[in-house]
Amino acid sequence: MRLLSYCILCLAIPTWAIAQSINVAPYLQDATPNSIYIMWETTSGTESTVEWGTTPALGNSTSGSAQTGFLTSQIHDTQLSGLSPDTRYYYRVKTGATQSSIYNFITPPLKSSEQSFNILLMSDMQRDGSNPNQYYEMCHDGVLNYIIDLTGSADVAAEIGCYMIPGDLVDNGLIYSQWEDTFFDACDNLTPYTPLYPALGNHEANTNSYFKYFHLPNNGSAGYEEHWWYKDYSNVRIIGLDSNSGYRIQTQLDWLQSVLNDACTDPDIDFVFAQLHHPHHSELWPAGNLDYTATSLR
Repeated sequence: MRLLSYCILCLAIPTWAIAQSINVAPYLQDATPNSIYIMWETTSGTESTVEWGTTPALGNSTSGSAQTGFLTSQIHDTQLSGLSPDTRYYYRVKTGATQSSIYNFITPPLKSSEQSFNILLMSDMQRDGSNPNQYYEMCHDGVLNYIIDLTGSADVAAEIGCYMIPGDLVDNGLIYSQWEDTFFDACDNLTPYTPLYPALGNHEANTNSYFKYFHLPNNGSAGYEEHWWYKDYSNVRIIGLDSNSGYRIQTQLDWLQSVLNDACTDPDIDFVFAQLHHPHHSELWPAGNLDYTATSLR
């Protein structure tokens, strides 16, 4: 009994003894020409303040909301609105006495501008035990070095309009620590500067953590809003779909047809890109071949 009591006391210490910190750096979600969501995670604390402005001096402050991630951690979600299209903004996040570095982003241009931009697309970055640092190296060496070679600078906000991921961000979405350790930590040189748009893969396991960590466009079918969605960026429509078991339903196909019909009649949309996890036919992953994919994208 004495030993049991001692163990419980030791386990209780981290709740109040560990200093508050940011464990997931700020990242961008659901950007429009006039608004953007900024999210981050702290070990504790519910204050969700973003200080922002058109210069590093900032000057504006906006508050949002927080929800519990795991144990005492808090996932913060703050929307900045009233922004100008195609404009660079600087920001930092603040929770209690803890604040981030100053980052920057550029709001999307108006659809009618037909402005060109670059899309970063990667998939299946769940950690491989044989190559545990591969995703980190792709983000910090591959992508960043390519931008530097192409433009002479490391200005991610100017060179990457958005970042698309069609699934399998982590190896097991039910293991909470993997979201920070193997996904967000690896891409923290990109996601504070360009909005991230993932789609669900099978490795996410449809976990609540996925829906807590991301604020995706709320324009999917009722009851399935963040399972499928679309986002317009300049003259491009980006569509995210859910090809996982349990979601291969007619409701999603009907929604997709409506979104495609709308794109066809929108004079400002010239291109459509759709992302989903399961291929119709793959030379590398034949076990994942899916007839539903051919139905949805025919």
